[in-house]
Amino acid sequence: MISAPDREPWSAMPSPPTDRVVAVTEFLAARPAEPATVAELVRHLGINRATCHAVLAALVRAGWVVRDPIAKTFTPGPALIALGRAAECGVPAARAAEGELAALVRDLGMAATAGYPSGEHIVIGSHVAVRGSDGDGDIVRVGQRIPFAPPFGPGLVAWAGEPEIARWLGRAPHADPARTHHFRDVLATVRRRGYTVESDTPASRRLRALLVELDSLSPRQRPAVTELLHEIGTIEYLDDDLREARTYPVGVMSAPAFTGDGAGALNISVYVWADPDPAGIRAIGDRLLAASRAITHNLGGTAPPDFPQTSADT
Repeated sequence: MISAPDREPWSAMPSPPTDRVVAVTEFLAARPAEPATVAELVRHLGINRATCHAVLAALVRAGWVVRDPIAKTFTPGPALIALGRAAECGVPAARAAEGELAALVRDLGMAATAGYPSGEHIVIGSHVAVRGSDGDGDIVRVGQRIPFAPPFGPGLVAWAGEPEIARWLGRAPHADPARTHHFRDVLATVRRRGYTVESDTPASRRLRALLVELDSLSPRQRPAVTELLHEIGTIEYLDDDLREARTYPVGVMSAPAFTGDGAGALNISVYVWADPDPAGIRAIGDRLLAASRAITHNLGGTAPPDFPQTSADT
């Protein structure tokens, strides 16, 4: 029998000093080409100047951060390169997805990413851009954290048990019965077709632009993300939304890959940013399904029995 303390996750014990180290590191990593001053870190992160100096001094000694003695600014340090490589080796899904992401970009002419569930976030671990693209249309960066909450990540929980689905639904901002019912319809839709189809609207673009900067937003700015999530409510096209023979503005399409026990291991996404018709959407979806099965195979994973092979199965 598991003792009572073991039922509580170790992550439930907060450590404010450690949180401040993480906050400083993530802020700098979120904008590697923009050296930050102590004043900027203090203003954005809401920590006092003395604490900020102490955290930076420790990070500089560890090689996690580099200080420019003339400009008195700070940037990510070389020691983080080794940590990143170690993290790649420690995440089998990252290696399993690498070749398939490149193939998706080659076949579809769209940028592709792999996002990995990590607690209450989905972390972008891989990003393959279209060759020659200036990247303006790809609102994404490696290391970016997306809330693992409605409307994001339904494919990672669509085949999960009710407790995991309930946790995902419970993270929705300002949840209400009508919205919860809608998100359950989203999950049912994803189970039928195997992939998500996000709409492309000015609000959804604004939200994704904010999410890129999530780690560098000050505590005062972060509620704007929650409010925008509430304003948008849902970004997913349901089956009935795509019945008419016309074009639809599509942002991002995603499909999950699975572990050996059938759990969602990662989300494969392509950045469409175009207006395909239903047949075009299904063609992209079929290519995502093929990538999902290939990555699942590379992982030694097992797709759920009802995971579709192609759009024709739905």
